[in-house]
Amino acid sequence: MGFSEGNVVAMGLSVRSVIIVSAVFLSACPDVSGPDAAAPFDAGEPDAAIIDAGPPLPLTLEPGVVAIARDGGGVEVKAGAQLEDVATLSVSLPVRLKDFRVRLMDWRDQIVPSDDELLADGKTYVITLQEPLKTGRGYALKLDAELGPIVTDETGATWNDWDLSFRIAGDVVPDPKPTKQSGKRKR
Repeated sequence: MGFSEGNVVAMGLSVRSVIIVSAVFLSACPDVSGPDAAAPFDAGEPDAAIIDAGPPLPLTLEPGVVAIARDGGGVEVKAGAQLEDVATLSVSLPVRLKDFRVRLMDWRDQIVPSDDELLADGKTYVITLQEPLKTGRGYALKLDAELGPIVTDETGATWNDWDLSFRIAGDVVPDPKPTKQSGKRKR
């Protein structure tokens, strides 16, 4: 969009004043073709107040899970794995989470009794089972929000719920049937 001489005069500026202002403006620009044009730019030493943001956050919440047997041996648990013996599950989180819970659910979608502990590093969750898992049955390790609607980490980032299903090797052993109480009482 250009201005004609009539527009410039109508704005109260003469053509001569426009030329002078343009010349002053253009003369203030540095000459990029002179001897200093190729001089390297030195930003100086890094500022000590700059804080490193650290490594980027992972794209998904994919904890590493290790099943530890009663004899102390451990094996990494992958989705659909079949495990021999589990006494403890160690869940290694990629980030420090807030407002979350980790639960082991059985094939009936009931919580498996355990003693749980979040270690001091804030990224390792240990589940120690109170009794052995049933052979031939499926289990699911679930991580979800405890109080709020979504899992968050210490930076405020949000994460989707996560689960991992596995089975215990062996044949299914039926649950013992409750014994019938006879109508007679002992005296």
